[in-house]
Amino acid sequence: MESSQVAVFFDFENVAITAEEVYGRFDLGAIMTAAEQWGRCTIRRAYCDWTGFESYQQDLIEHSVELTQLFRYSARHRKNAADIQMVVDALEAAFAHPEIATFVLVTGDSDFSAVARKLRAYGKIVVGMGLRQSTSEVLVKACDHFVLYDTLIEPDTRTAAHRLERARLLLLGAMRTLLPQVETDVVNASQLKVMMLKMDAAFNEAELGYRQFRNFLEAQSDLVDLKMEDKVLWVALKPSAELAPYQDEMLTYRVTFSAAGLRLMDPHTRTGILQDLYHLLRDAPATYTLGRAVLQLKAQYDADNVLRSREEVQDVVRLMKYPDVFRDPPQSWQLDHLTLQPGLTAQDFVDHCECAYLMALIEKNITIQPDLLALLIFGTLDQEARVERLADIAQRTYAGKSAGRPVTDCAASDWRADFQAPLLQEVLRDLDAITLEDAPSLARATELNDKGLRIRTTDFEQARLYFLRAARMMCELLAANEPGASRSDLAWYLASYCAASAGAYFFRFDYTRAEMYYLAFFVLAKETEPVWDKVQRLVEPLVSFYFTIAANRHQEMLEHPPGRTHPARIAIALYMHHNLNVRQEWLTLAQEMYATNPAIARMVIQRLEVFENTTQIPGARATREAFQAIAAESGEAVQNPGNRG
Repeated sequence: MESSQVAVFFDFENVAITAEEVYGRFDLGAIMTAAEQWGRCTIRRAYCDWTGFESYQQDLIEHSVELTQLFRYSARHRKNAADIQMVVDALEAAFAHPEIATFVLVTGDSDFSAVARKLRAYGKIVVGMGLRQSTSEVLVKACDHFVLYDTLIEPDTRTAAHRLERARLLLLGAMRTLLPQVETDVVNASQLKVMMLKMDAAFNEAELGYRQFRNFLEAQSDLVDLKMEDKVLWVALKPSAELAPYQDEMLTYRVTFSAAGLRLMDPHTRTGILQDLYHLLRDAPATYTLGRAVLQLKAQYDADNVLRSREEVQDVVRLMKYPDVFRDPPQSWQLDHLTLQPGLTAQDFVDHCECAYLMALIEKNITIQPDLLALLIFGTLDQEARVERLADIAQRTYAGKSAGRPVTDCAASDWRADFQAPLLQEVLRDLDAITLEDAPSLARATELNDKGLRIRTTDFEQARLYFLRAARMMCELLAANEPGASRSDLAWYLASYCAASAGAYFFRFDYTRAEMYYLAFFVLAKETEPVWDKVQRLVEPLVSFYFTIAANRHQEMLEHPPGRTHPARIAIALYMHHNLNVRQEWLTLAQEMYATNPAIARMVIQRLEVFENTTQIPGARATREAFQAIAAESGEAVQNPGNRG
C-alpha cells in the first residue's frame, strides 16, 4: 500500500460549510491523514471560491494542496463550475497518470457518483470522504470505500465508545462460536471477520478508526493473542478474556433486542431520524402510512445529501410500532394513515419510541440495569436517569397494551389474559391437554419450535405436535416468571400450531375444524403485534387455503392451486364461480375473516384494486365491491378490531 499513488480531490465548499456548522471548523489534517493511509498522495487539489474561505488557505498550503479558484458569478453557477472542473481534472488524471491507483473524492454530493463509477470502470479504486449530514447514499454506493469525516474526528466520545464496546462483544461472540468448530485453539483471522459480519453486518473496523482488521485485533490485546504463520494471521482467545458480569448482561440485552427486531445503533442517528419522523407526521396528519413515511424521509435525506440508508430509517421507524403515540391505534401499518396524539411534543415522541427497548425487556421479564442499558443504548454511563425515565414510560405503556390492566397485574404468569378470544378457546383446550415429556426450558422450547418450522410444509401432524409442546412449555415458563419467557413467543408458537392444524384438517377434508383453526390463526396474526414479523409469510397462503374451503365443501375444483396463488385471485375465482353455492360460501367465509382480522381482509381488497386497475382481471371489480360491502356491514369490527381477538 505504501508504494501506491493517490489523487485527492476536494469539493471544498461542500464539506467545509457543513463541517463548520456541525463541528465549528473543518479539520483538513484529519482528511489528509486518512487519505495517506491509501498511499502516497501525489495529486492534491481543492476547488472553491477562496474569497470566502481565506482562513483555510494557509492550512491547505501546509498540506501541499493545490488551490483551484472558482470565481463567483452566482451560487448555482459556482456549484456547477466546481463540479465540472473537478470531474474534468479527475478523469484527466486517470488518463495522464496511469500509475495512480486510488482516487479520493472529498465530497458528499451525489453529482459525483457518475465520475466515481467511471473511475471504477477504468480500474481505479475510489474512496469517498464526507460528512454524515451532507452525504448522499447514492455517492456512498458508487465508491469502493467511503470514510465518514465524523468518525475521523469524533468530538463526542459516546458514539465511539458505543461502537467499540459493541465491536468487542461481537469479537468475543464470534470467537466463542468458531472455537468449537476447529480442532486447535486458534481461528483464522479471515474466517473470524466473516463470522463477525454474519453476526452483525454493520461491523466496520474503519469506522472505529482502524485501517485494517488486523489493526483492530491488535488493539484488543486484552482479549486476543495474534500470531503469523505462513502468511496467515491466527487469533487465539486469551484465558483471561471471560465475559465480565456486565458483559453477560449486555449479551442478554442484545439477544433480546435482536429477537424483538430492534437494532442498536448510533444514538445521534436514531434520535435525529425520530425527530424528523415526528415533524413529518405532525405537519401532515393522516397523510402517511408507515411505509410511505419511510420513503418520504429517505427521499428528503437524499435530496438534502444527508447520509441515511433506507435500512437505518426502517430500523428506527420500527421503534414507533411499540409505544402508544397515535390518536387512533392503527389496524395495519401498511394501510392506515397515521396521526399523532394531540399535544405530543418532539421529546415525548422520542422518549416513547426509545422506550421500545425497555418494553422488550419487560415483556421477557428481564431485569433492567440502568447503568448497563445507558452504555448499550446511549453509549455513555451518564444517561442512567434517562434510562430510568424510559423504563417508567415502558411500564405504563406495556400495562396499557395489556388490556388496561395495572402494571402489577401484567406479570408474565398472567399470560391467559391475552388469549381470551372465543375463537382461541379450543386452542387453549388443546394446550391444557398436552403432556410434556421433559422439563421446561427456554432452550428446549426453542428447539421444539425449530423442529416444527423445519417440517411444517411436509408433515402437518408432527409439526403441530412440536408447536403445541413448545407452546405448553412456554406456558410453564411464563407461570414460573422465567426470565426470557414471553407472551409474544407464546403467540408465535400458538399461531404456528393453528397454521399446521388447519393444514392437517384441510387435507383430511374436515373443513369445519380447518376453518376453526384458520380463524384462530387470524386472531393471533395481528399486523400491529410483534408476532406478525414471525408469521407474515404464512398469511397469504393460509388465506388462500381458507378461501378454497368454499369450493371444496361443494366438491368443486379451482383452476388455481391455493398454495401458489394470491388470495385475491382465489377470491375472484370463488365470487365469479358458476356454482352460486360456492359464491355464497365464500361470502360467508370472507365475512368471518373480516370480523376476525380486518387488516388482513383489507390487504386482500387492496390487491383486488390493483388487479382491477392494472392487469384488469375479469371479476376483480365485482369481487372488490362485494368484499367492500362486507366491510361496510362489519363497521363495528372495523372500529373495534379487538372484539373477536
